[in-house]
Amino acid sequence: MKFNHKIMLSPLVTALAFTLLFVLTYRATNRSSETITRIQDEFFHSLELSHDLETNLLTIRHLLTEAVTNGNEDLIVEAEEAAAGFRATVVACRDVPSLSGMLAPLNADFEQYWSLALVTTREMVEQDQELSLEFSAELYQNIGLMNQRYHALRDNMAVVVADNNTQLETAIETMRDRIARIRRVMNITSLVFVGILFVLSVIVIGSIVRPVHRMSKVALGIADGDLGLELDHRSNDALGELADSFRKMQAALISEFERREKAEVELIAAQGQVIQSEKMAALGKLVAGLAHELNTPLGTMASSVDVVDRSRRIILEKCAGAGTLADIRQDNRFGRATHAMEDGVANLQTASARIGELVAGLKSFSQLDKAEFQQTDVNDSLRTILQLVERRLPADVTVDLQLGDLDPVLGYPAQLNQLFLNLIQHAIRDIDPPGRITLTTTQEGQEVVTTLTDTGRGYAPDSLKALFNPNFRAASSRMAVDWEMVACNRIVGLHQGTLTAESRLGEGTTYRITIPVWSRRET
Repeated sequence: MKFNHKIMLSPLVTALAFTLLFVLTYRATNRSSETITRIQDEFFHSLELSHDLETNLLTIRHLLTEAVTNGNEDLIVEAEEAAAGFRATVVACRDVPSLSGMLAPLNADFEQYWSLALVTTREMVEQDQELSLEFSAELYQNIGLMNQRYHALRDNMAVVVADNNTQLETAIETMRDRIARIRRVMNITSLVFVGILFVLSVIVIGSIVRPVHRMSKVALGIADGDLGLELDHRSNDALGELADSFRKMQAALISEFERREKAEVELIAAQGQVIQSEKMAALGKLVAGLAHELNTPLGTMASSVDVVDRSRRIILEKCAGAGTLADIRQDNRFGRATHAMEDGVANLQTASARIGELVAGLKSFSQLDKAEFQQTDVNDSLRTILQLVERRLPADVTVDLQLGDLDPVLGYPAQLNQLFLNLIQHAIRDIDPPGRITLTTTQEGQEVVTTLTDTGRGYAPDSLKALFNPNFRAASSRMAVDWEMVACNRIVGLHQGTLTAESRLGEGTTYRITIPVWSRRET
């Protein structure tokens, strides 16, 4: 069953069920109304006919009595008309079901009464006209029999009326029972229909909600990063089409994630190459500066070695000649040679110490003899960098170093050295002498904060936004991409830190580097 059919099924079944209930209720109500109306009609009609019968019987009795009393035969004719009315009323009673079965005995009793009453009344009227006051024994007997039959007829009529009322009451009670049964049946039917509708609604809603719930669960899992979840719902309805679209979207999302992961790996590799190239460029600059720095102590050492060698030959020459040790010491040439040798050795010690400092600084910068990821003292890194660049600073550019008490951070020492070197070199280039560079380190909770402030040219807002993006600069007779600040931003990112810059044109720039003490190692 299709999804839209399921959606339409519930209201359609509900409409059909309530239509059926309405039709059944309407028919039961109409039948009950018709039955009640029929019973009411029979009741009132039977009352009317019973009243007519009693009225006709009383009229006949009265007219016959008046005819005997007044000796008026015309009243007998009127009594015959009343008897005809009685008979007509009896015929009309046959249309009433509750009275039709009682008419035959009642009509027979009336005919017996009427025939005897008519004969007896005429005989009494005739004697009254003849002025005869003595009635025969047979007449008295007929009069008594007539009265008996009248009372019997009246009692029978009362019984008929009572039986009719009883039948009507029974019919009404039966109708009440029937209406009660109809109500019970309708209530039970309503409950059954409501139960069926509830079951159908649960089935229809469940068939809709279950796949939607599965889709929602899979979507939440994918949102949490579990791209391996599978949606197993398949059908030929709209929900099936939605599930197919969802699976296509999931496949496209997985493909996009794989593409992005590959691109991110390539980007990390490229950034690593950029950092390495920047490091090599920085090392190249340092080596060029160190070559110049090493020339002085190396020249001193070469000159000192020559002096020591010539002094050595003079001393050997004096020692090879004849004479005592006191005579040798009193020789002026021997004393000057000895003094020159001592000065040369001292110069050699000073020059070798300077070379050792330069080599130690270079080795500390490159961290060649230490593990790649380890605890690093930011203050030591700053001191090392300043030691390497101090002789390259312009004469009227000063460095103010304000180092606080810091906990060591977990990180990459060589890269942190490169970070500080790049920033310091960038600050030197931005300064038009005279100027000042201020380096400050503080610890804020579990973060080490390094602030570098220069009094250089500063940056306009638009230039500041692009400071950490690759940009072009002149390199001799060609253009080259400047990755220096990009590498700085990447190094800070490797340590889960932040690098921000604030600057105003003509007022200098402040760089703020925040690195957590326990940064996570990136693999």
